[in-house]
Amino acid sequence: MKTKIRVVVTGRGVVSPVGSTVTDYWTGLRDGISGVRQITDFDVSRASCQIAGMVQDFDPDTHFNHREKKSYERFTQMGLVAATQAVEEAEMQKLDAGSGEVGVLMGTGVGGITSYAIAYDALFAGKVERPIDAYTIPRIMNSALSSAIAIRMGIRGKNITLNTACSSGGNAIGQAFEWIREGSLRAVVCGAAEAPVTYGILRAWDALGVLSRKYNKTPESACRPFEKNRSGFVLAEGAAVLVLESLESAETRNAEIFGEIAGFGSNCDATSLTNPDEKGVAKAMKLALEDAEISPDSIGYINAHGTGTRLNDPLECRAIHRVFGNRASSLAVSSNKSQLGHAMGASSALEALATILSVQNDCAPPTLNCIDPDPECDIDPVPNYARKLNIEAALSNSFAFGGSNAVLVIKKWKP
Repeated sequence: MKTKIRVVVTGRGVVSPVGSTVTDYWTGLRDGISGVRQITDFDVSRASCQIAGMVQDFDPDTHFNHREKKSYERFTQMGLVAATQAVEEAEMQKLDAGSGEVGVLMGTGVGGITSYAIAYDALFAGKVERPIDAYTIPRIMNSALSSAIAIRMGIRGKNITLNTACSSGGNAIGQAFEWIREGSLRAVVCGAAEAPVTYGILRAWDALGVLSRKYNKTPESACRPFEKNRSGFVLAEGAAVLVLESLESAETRNAEIFGEIAGFGSNCDATSLTNPDEKGVAKAMKLALEDAEISPDSIGYINAHGTGTRLNDPLECRAIHRVFGNRASSLAVSSNKSQLGHAMGASSALEALATILSVQNDCAPPTLNCIDPDPECDIDPVPNYARKLNIEAALSNSFAFGGSNAVLVIKKWKP
């Protein structure tokens, strides 16, 4: 039987509402900082939800020249900055990016939606006097980010963009893991980016009845996963990028290793475009554990999908019980969305990075605003404060409209 190639994390990058370096991101999560704020980029006076998880410490002028700023949409800008951090940390100059053995795989849910909205206003709504910009199509296309990364880094291997709605980042990381494990590539730059906070997207999500409407004056209190009084999520923006690499490649060049991707479970509920299925979610977790060849008892922490909606949270908890049995009631399960908001396709990449950091630091970040835990969510939600734990392995759960599930098993690095 052929020995499986081990896949490790050698680079990490992030742009998020709680910090735009890996150090700041982890500090923000660990310390229970909220990145949810009032939306000030456009008029929200007619919107029921007026808040979002917004990146504060990101200045495109610091990273891009005039031509690049015109060429790159906000999601591409944030993703490219996160990718640059990851590639520099991995010291990828020691890899031959042009050999065809290095690839790019990025996820996004709505891609260049901001440029689409501007073009619509210019063409149909008459709100913008200038004509349609010649850069509109290159900015809008979902593959803009993966292509920008490949061009900047000189990567000539596979260059793929993946869209499975809110599990896009998790599926991108999982597929990259499989490419390396099967021997197709030596290393992959992977993750996701999203900049969905536009008036149209805000109103569209609100029409589904899933956004929090009660906390416009206290934004940091809005997203309340697993809490009895939860009322929905808030949109967010951000990007997270990893460099995954075969263990042999990493050891050959003496790369620093930050964790191991040990398993990946991906499936489809095949039941509804909008409602998750408990059995499908549980099956994704089981597939990931089987792929990693570890038992449920080996998992010390679960980074939950945890949207804070009335429907999702108890369903995810019931699915966890299907997999972990009686142990589920005392299993540490927290949701980063309580701090970040829901960054759609990028949320699962941001959460995968958070899980890597949790395992590395033996610490579960908190679920903020979990003042009165819902008894229907029978797990340990790590309420309000981070907790030191011995975490040898963890799950990162991501689920999406359309029933596209992605679960990663992340292990502490041990030679």
